[in-house]
Amino acid sequence: MSALDYNRNRHYTTVQIEAIQKATGTSVTGAWNDETVEAVKQWQGRHGLKADGMVGAGTYATLKAEQPRLFRFPIRTIGAWTRQTNLNNPDDAVRACESARLNRLDIVINDFAKDRAVATFDTFTKSKIRTLTQTAKSAGLEVHFMSWLMPHASFIREAAAQLLPLCADLGVASLQWDAEEPWTQAVDAQPHADAAAQLRELFAGLSCPMAANGIAFVPTEPFAPLADAVDHLVPQCYATNRNGSTPGTVVSRGVRRWRGSFGPDKVGAVGLPAFRQEGIEGFTLRQAVEANLEAVRETTIDTVIYWSLSSIADSEEIASLLRAARATA
Repeated sequence: MSALDYNRNRHYTTVQIEAIQKATGTSVTGAWNDETVEAVKQWQGRHGLKADGMVGAGTYATLKAEQPRLFRFPIRTIGAWTRQTNLNNPDDAVRACESARLNRLDIVINDFAKDRAVATFDTFTKSKIRTLTQTAKSAGLEVHFMSWLMPHASFIREAAAQLLPLCADLGVASLQWDAEEPWTQAVDAQPHADAAAQLRELFAGLSCPMAANGIAFVPTEPFAPLADAVDHLVPQCYATNRNGSTPGTVVSRGVRRWRGSFGPDKVGAVGLPAFRQEGIEGFTLRQAVEANLEAVRETTIDTVIYWSLSSIADSEEIASLLRAARATA
């Protein structure tokens, strides 16, 4: 395999390639080319590494160690998903965002988490969704909607009928689909490829970008058609005191998996947990939160979304850590 092909297959993002090009003193294009490979070879030779032009783990680590500022990417946006109860107290929800210095709010507009058979699409009370959206936007927050998604044709048709005008009217920044078991394990549904094509067609006139989220290790086959149909992705990289995952490590593994499966520049944000962070083996709460944030910085992704706003509001320690993270952005 040529060095050029090897580097392309490593799924580095545009931002990472730019950092490599800056570190090796070549033209900054954000794309692999022969000039960059040659610059890498020369840089490797000067640093006692095998001069093959291949940027594997060893070369990348040495580049970071020599010029850490180039390879430490800031988190600029920190947000949180809401619970249904947040709709009842919009002022309290916004105050919780302001206390933690969040600059994004992802309003969960329905709940189909337990559905597998065909269900009728609807949202929570639209007047409450509208009030929370307007209150949050008035406070300067970037507002996004998140809806559950099922691959039944009738569900997607009704979703389009309700959400196209609602998103346009309220001017939300994106519409995000939660594509966990109701999408991957639905019964009596059309094939996932057909459902994704229907979604793409019916939401072609959406006033904002579309995104999809799911647990970082969601089955690839049913999720891939949806990933192709949306603009960006949000892997939920959760390490808690119950699931056995390791803070930080689950982020790097999850993002690497999604980039390899769905495209290196497709992941636009990372979902992180604000719940069950106490009692993770080998970590204090502070260490768990900071390990996740540092792992996100390593990926070049500049946006994180926490589950959930209520969990942040209930923990002053987590809120203080997020304030500190925003202050260094």
